[in-house]
Amino acid sequence: MNKVEEVKEMLTDTVTKIYSTIKDSSFEVTKEKGQIPQVRNVRPTRHTIKWKAKNH
Repeated sequence: MNKVEEVKEMLTDTVTKIYSTIKDSSFEVTKEKGQIPQVRNVRPTRHTIKWKAKNH
């Protein structure tokens, strides 16, 4: 494996990990033009609360 492939694999793994963390933890990342990205914890919707209560 050359360095480019190693970097691609590491980047893919990192992005996958970040995506799953954001999805599981209900985080929202917003980026507006000329501002830094903002991360906030999103309260679950009523549907999500019902679904989690029913399935967990």
